[in-house]
Amino acid sequence: MPRVIAAGVLAACFSLVSVPMALAQAQAANGNIEGTVRDTSGAVLPGVTVTVTNVETGTARTAVTNDAGVYRAPLLPLGTYKVTAELQGFKTYEQKGIQLSAGQTAVIDVAMAVGGLSEVVSVTADTPVAEPGKIDLGRTIGEAEVKNLPLVSRNPYNFAFLQANVAGYENNEFGVPRINANGSQMHTNYQLDGNTNTEKDRAGLRLLPISEVLVREVKVITNGFAPEFGQTTGMVYNAITPSGTNDIHGSASFRFKRNPLSQKPFFLATTARKPDTEANDFTATLGGPIQKDAWHYYGAYEYVDRSLITGNQVITVSPANAQALGITLPSSGVIPAHQKVNFAFGKTDYQITPANLLAVRYFLFKNFSASNIAGGLTTTDRATDFTDRMDSASAQLVSTVGHNTLNELRVQYARRHQFRTQGNSVDGPGITVTSVASFGGARQGDGNSVGFDFNQGITQAIDNLSWIRGRHAFKGGVDAQFVADRRIKGDQFNFTFASVADYLAAKSGANPFAYTRLDQVFGNTRVTYHSGFYGFFAQDDWQIGPSIKLLYGIRYDLFDVPPARPFAANPYSQKFTIDKNNVAPRAGVSWSLDSSARTVLRASTGLMYEPPLIDFYDAAILNNGDPASYTVQVAGTAAGAPAFPGSLANVPSTFVLPRQSISAVDPDFRTQSAWLTNVQIERALRSDMAVSVGYVNSIGRNLPVLLDVNLIPAGATLADGRPVYSTAVSAATRVDPTFDHINMIRSAGESTYNAFTATFTKRMTRGWMTQAAYTLARGVDDAPLTGTFVVGSGDDRVSDPSNLERDKGVTPFNQTHTFALSTVFAPQVSGGGAAAAVLNNNQLGIILQANSGLPFNIRSNTDLNRDSLTNDRPVGVDRNAGRLGRVVNLDLRYSRFIPFRDQRRAELFVEAKNLFNAQNIAGVNRGVNTDASGNPLSPIVFTAHDLPDAGKSGYDQRQAQVGVKVIF
Repeated sequence: MPRVIAAGVLAACFSLVSVPMALAQAQAANGNIEGTVRDTSGAVLPGVTVTVTNVETGTARTAVTNDAGVYRAPLLPLGTYKVTAELQGFKTYEQKGIQLSAGQTAVIDVAMAVGGLSEVVSVTADTPVAEPGKIDLGRTIGEAEVKNLPLVSRNPYNFAFLQANVAGYENNEFGVPRINANGSQMHTNYQLDGNTNTEKDRAGLRLLPISEVLVREVKVITNGFAPEFGQTTGMVYNAITPSGTNDIHGSASFRFKRNPLSQKPFFLATTARKPDTEANDFTATLGGPIQKDAWHYYGAYEYVDRSLITGNQVITVSPANAQALGITLPSSGVIPAHQKVNFAFGKTDYQITPANLLAVRYFLFKNFSASNIAGGLTTTDRATDFTDRMDSASAQLVSTVGHNTLNELRVQYARRHQFRTQGNSVDGPGITVTSVASFGGARQGDGNSVGFDFNQGITQAIDNLSWIRGRHAFKGGVDAQFVADRRIKGDQFNFTFASVADYLAAKSGANPFAYTRLDQVFGNTRVTYHSGFYGFFAQDDWQIGPSIKLLYGIRYDLFDVPPARPFAANPYSQKFTIDKNNVAPRAGVSWSLDSSARTVLRASTGLMYEPPLIDFYDAAILNNGDPASYTVQVAGTAAGAPAFPGSLANVPSTFVLPRQSISAVDPDFRTQSAWLTNVQIERALRSDMAVSVGYVNSIGRNLPVLLDVNLIPAGATLADGRPVYSTAVSAATRVDPTFDHINMIRSAGESTYNAFTATFTKRMTRGWMTQAAYTLARGVDDAPLTGTFVVGSGDDRVSDPSNLERDKGVTPFNQTHTFALSTVFAPQVSGGGAAAAVLNNNQLGIILQANSGLPFNIRSNTDLNRDSLTNDRPVGVDRNAGRLGRVVNLDLRYSRFIPFRDQRRAELFVEAKNLFNAQNIAGVNRGVNTDASGNPLSPIVFTAHDLPDAGKSGYDQRQAQVGVKVIF
């Protein structure tokens, strides 16, 4: 089936190339400049030659106005532009200082005066601050912010929280922040230069991390998507990489963290060791021309060396027990967890001919984390070394055909490969002495085990063709992604002993069968499969009149899931259903309410589809009732048990595979979707300042939910009517008694989200820029998914598999109030006096975030309904009824610049996360003591502030780093 679908997709791709369309993501990494040319009386001027020139690279594009006086220059590389308009009998018009960002449509209208071509009317001005060409709800985080806002984590994905309509929390290193938009749970379409950068197995995962040195700007969109965007019901996060210019530019920097610069984590026990926050970070960039005005290069590198020692790495094995067992503990008393990170990036842009521009890039990331395991009773013997290697190679060819047709070809291969290897010289079985120590070989049988290997590769092809006719810009297209997965489960070979004496008896040979249990894996631990993600769209960007633009179209998504692994006894394992009904109409309008485009009304509505997570199918393949690998447990006293430290040569004849619980995907599974609607009105207060207010709505359908469909109520109910089940397995308690539990993914959930947004924008002028965003929101759904499928989910599984209505509640990332402010301020004092000497060459970057906090789910400490899950809420308590409380955080970066000759300068800087060390609660002990009927034994506390500190965790404490940077 996958090959048939892929062949059909490719055939459709080639057929679309022959028609006047531009294919998917055409504007993902580029921008447009368009406008109308008139004379001074207001009459439109056809036949005007408009030249759009990138002043940084010298590349130029020429367009000719049509009968309506309209010109369009699409698919332009980012940068600073000038627009020149020429027509016989009129003075030449030239406008400079136009800043073009990703996905932006810069509207540059031209008024030409009668005169000679040799006469030039020159204007320096940026695009209108209210952006009359914009329809989506989103913002661009430009180069000035990327380079100058505080970023102690070095992770630009954290900038997503500066956008309105976004909730969640940051990541304090190069990991994945918990980003949620439109009330959706971690549904983000990560992109790099418009190419996919989204891992396909679980929600919320990016494929490659990014660093500030390889990001020019970030484009974030949360609503109002054009048909060319898809594969998300939440956010599109697109990081755009830098390019070289006609001038040689570069930088080198060193920054460091030391323990005295950081505070102790909140709620850490007073006797606990303070985590080691030491880090050293080196960066370098260089870009310039190979051939002026035609061929440019850019390269970047970053190296990070930091300790990963936290309170979790403290070893609690007693010295006496260590001596008795014959193991050596490190003198520091901690697991020496350490991380080394490398980023390497290279890119070249080549104007092959005036009509053909080629861009090629390669990006490598490697994270090596030594001794990557927690401490406690676990010693360094059990530590594994974790390697996470990712790379991406891509190429883009933009070709111009005449004045009204463009073609874009995009190809990419991206891969993530993470694995664990033996971290020390100890080999052989793992050894656990109960309540004493874990040591020996690193063979644990989980994600920290030797042999664990995850490899996901994505091959992507996009071909774009744009056709401009009159007031219309027609586009359409295909995005084909071929995903290859290979996974290897971690090994397991572990002996468990009841006491030190038993271990020593086995080790000496006095009693080689003194162990209580041997765990050993048999079977095939490897699984491979392929899947495909395909998108098709057609749209029209119609400039109806001078002040109104309509964007409408349709999109179709097809998700070709991995093939099933059939097992005769499991009727759900025979074949996975592919939903082919993913048709998505979209429409949006932008209306300038006055002739100066100072007030702009935007509205849009459209259907979005969310790709099914590959791990839905991975679980069904692995847990189909006929396990390809399984763990055999043998007691030392059992017949045929091996003498320590030997292993089982074969599965014992007495071994019986226990009754299986299976995973499945509903044969009627449908693709998750959401109708997204928004209305925004923006008003320019002056040329560099604007405010906006708006309303956002999302109505979600077919949300995936994990349900146990094999349970039959035993007859009893809890006080609120929830049925109680039986742990015994029989025809009376199970729909299919062949299996214990049947955990099925069903598309049964629904959601609603409503939000009011307000933003304030101040462009960079006179050394100051600011962006502020406020969101008042409420999201509700009945489809909880756990961290098995959603990274960082705070949800528990459905508490009543017979009635989803009981789990209807606020979403786990529901933040009622969310405020974010970012500002860069560099005082500018003219003259050569003392004030100028003191104030100039200083700069502040500030990020202020404040929100009302996330909810948490309160649950009983007892399996109340006997479904074998600890996910039951006390009687009378709604889902996610607890509140963690407000979060306030101020990050600051201060820079002092030391100018040299020309444009060279040095920057001395210090930046801090959580400058005032505000205590913000991130998690609590959610358990509540109840009786067997679910009634709480004491009053329930719903606010985290009023709970005991034991079991609490906090967001980041104050952390600071100091650095120096040379810029040339």
